Amino acid sequence: MIEKLIARLNAFLSQFCIVCKVPCDKQMHFICGFIIAAVLTPFIGAYSILVVAIIAALKEIYDALHPDKHTADFWDWVATTLGGVVGFVVIALLG
Repeated sequence: MIEKLIARLNAFLSQFCIVCKVPCDKQMHFICGFIIAAVLTPFIGAYSILVVAIIAALKEIYDALHPDKHTADFWDWVATTLGGVVGFVVIALLG
């Protein structure tokens, strides 16, 4: 079930990848981190960054435990966490 959810999310987010030097995969990680932080920031403030970083780390651990279907990558964690930081800053400035 989680595999289907990830596949659908991947298909949806890949529509938003822009043409630049940053790989589409990293852009999707950034977008996910941004969305999670943007949703959580009004409720938990700067802790949303920590939550995003933990979720990203757990996702990479999951990927490492399933090497037949996934690839764990430190830079995926960085991209997701950076997206969380930007999401927090944007919502904090707007709020």
